[in-house]
Amino acid sequence: MAGLIIPNIFPGVISAPLIFLAGPVRGAPNWQDDAAEYILSNNSKFTVISPRRDIREKISEYAFNGDNNYFSRQREWELYHFDINRKKGCVMFWLPGETEHNCDKSYGAMTREELGLIMAHYFHDKSTRFCIGTDGKFSEIDTLRYDLSRYAPDKRIFSTLEETCDEAIRIALS
Repeated sequence: MAGLIIPNIFPGVISAPLIFLAGPVRGAPNWQDDAAEYILSNNSKFTVISPRRDIREKISEYAFNGDNNYFSRQREWELYHFDINRKKGCVMFWLPGETEHNCDKSYGAMTREELGLIMAHYFHDKSTRFCIGTDGKFSEIDTLRYDLSRYAPDKRIFSTLEETCDEAIRIALS
C-alpha cells in the first residue's frame, strides 16, 4: 500500500518503498507537498513520510489514516521514520532558502542536526540511505558541501527538487 504519512499518524507496518522528507518546515516554502505530489503522482508504489502537518487539498487523497496517539510527540514520530528510512528506504533532504523569518527559532535547526547525524551514520556505514538537494539559498550551504565532501564524498548535492526526488526514488528502490 502506498500513500502519504503525516504527523503523528501511525498506519502500521508499510511494505511499500519509503521516502522520508527531511528539511525545514517552519519558515520554509511548502516544498514537502511539492515533493510528495511529484513522487506519488509518478510512482504509485511509494509511501512518502512528510513532517508537515498541514497538507494541500490536492495531495490529501494520498494521506493515510491510522493511530494518531501511537507517538507521544512529533519528534518521536520523526526519529522513528528517520531511523527506518536511513536503513530501508531513503531520507531525502531538501534545503530551500528561508522564506519567512522568525527571530525566536533558528531556521532549519533540526535539519542541521539530522544532516550531521546522517553523515555520521554514513561515514561509519555506507549502507545508510540518503540524498540531499538545495535551491542554493540555504544558509551555510557551502559549509554543508564541505562537510559532505569529508564524510560522504561519493554523495552529490542536487540543484532541483525534482532531481532530488528522482535520486530518493532510485535509492529507495535499490
